[in-house]
Amino acid sequence: MIPGPQEDRNPNLSEAKGPLLPSSQESLPAKLGFELIIRFYRLLKAATLYDRNNIHIKRMTLDFQQILNDFLRAEGRLSLKVIRDRFFFNNIFMPMKADQYSILKNFSQELAKKGIGEVEFNADAGEEALKDFAFLLASLEEKNESNYLLVNKQLEARGIAQILVGKPEVFLAQEELPDSEDQKRQARKTYFRSIHLVREVVEGVKQQKMVNVRKAKHLMENTVNSIMQDESAMLGLANIKNYDEYTFNHCVNVAIYAIAIGQRVGLPRKLLSQLGLAGLFHDIGKTKIPVEILNKPEKLTPEDWIVVRRHPVFGAETIMRIKEWGELSARMIHGAFDHHLKFDLSGYPKLSRKRNLSLFGKIIALADFYDAMVRPRVYRKFPYVSEKILGFMLEHAGKDFDPILVKVFINMVGVFPLGTLVLLNTNEMGIVMKTQEDPDFGERPVVCLLSYSEGEYRKGKEIDLKETDESTGNFQRSIVKTLDPNEYNLNIAEFLI
Repeated sequence: MIPGPQEDRNPNLSEAKGPLLPSSQESLPAKLGFELIIRFYRLLKAATLYDRNNIHIKRMTLDFQQILNDFLRAEGRLSLKVIRDRFFFNNIFMPMKADQYSILKNFSQELAKKGIGEVEFNADAGEEALKDFAFLLASLEEKNESNYLLVNKQLEARGIAQILVGKPEVFLAQEELPDSEDQKRQARKTYFRSIHLVREVVEGVKQQKMVNVRKAKHLMENTVNSIMQDESAMLGLANIKNYDEYTFNHCVNVAIYAIAIGQRVGLPRKLLSQLGLAGLFHDIGKTKIPVEILNKPEKLTPEDWIVVRRHPVFGAETIMRIKEWGELSARMIHGAFDHHLKFDLSGYPKLSRKRNLSLFGKIIALADFYDAMVRPRVYRKFPYVSEKILGFMLEHAGKDFDPILVKVFINMVGVFPLGTLVLLNTNEMGIVMKTQEDPDFGERPVVCLLSYSEGEYRKGKEIDLKETDESTGNFQRSIVKTLDPNEYNLNIAEFLI
């Protein structure tokens, strides 16, 4: 059974199993497109790390050449065009699966920064020409609108007639590419404003005041924008664990996780905003539960549980009474009513007849569970570590959670989620600050090293665990194991925000 609001005291958090892979009948672009892009992207990234004669470069070039030739034999030519994160092979749209989101978005952003919007292969150019092409792209100056002309000129000079490149449909000017620090500042501002909004709405509901729906919609649009620009900034803020304002923090974090999941399953911007609002107020029914029950440190009585398990119904009723939500009401009701039902409908509230769970409800159930488990509560001083929670979610996929969404969520937060405290093989401690988009480097995130002096831990330099030793080619640092921040009296959020 999934731990509910207070059921999560002693869940059996087991190790994660292998991923669940979807299968379907697909067109040629769908079958080969993603694999071609990922091999192309690996080659481009390798060209920034290794020299031309490195064994990794040779292997990745041959891997890319092999699948490129498969495509050329079937189609005669290959035109890969990227238009605002949408991929077209020979003018045929390639649908994006949820588990492919990260690598495809990262690849499209890399091409956009280089000023390249289209790559065309008319025939097999050969291993050496493909190496030339990869190193040429890797060396390009970013945000140079004439890069595509430079590449074509260089290819022509080297006698490589089989490859051509084109400019992006819409070139991103430098001022349109937001600064990372500005993104983080905006994300922090949006996060804390959202906490204030939840508090305001909760108090308004208790006092039967009108809800400021326009303000709520505007804030959620800002949250969606922040996540679409820099997902890691908002996910990092979700590590904030303010015990005194648990309810408000939790609701905002659930909204953040829900929007990030929704983005990866392809929901449009408007639905992402609606999903965020549903996540923000999924627990609004708890305003009807006595505080002494919600904050009870000891085991709940059977009578207490009867009251607690009514909060999804209370939530749906509360939302229905707030007329200002308008067309949003139906989706928000789903979020409030469905988030404890479980995938197999064995949760609560008990249904009189079987029905399909809403997508919003399934997404919010995942977000709600994960955030509840990674933070301390009245009855649980120390939260669980992420790897145990993800293992539990994967083990209960198909029963408690939608199995496809579980896989999407695990791919999103990574092997070592943001905020994970780790021990490196150099005997250094660090906090995961950013996960890698490239699945080949899933176990090599960006880590902020910690130093200890004068009785406290201090933030040191950030290290990309992909970095290698130039003389040996070996990785400079590797993660040995994860650590429990509670044992070191560390508030991880202080280092992330």
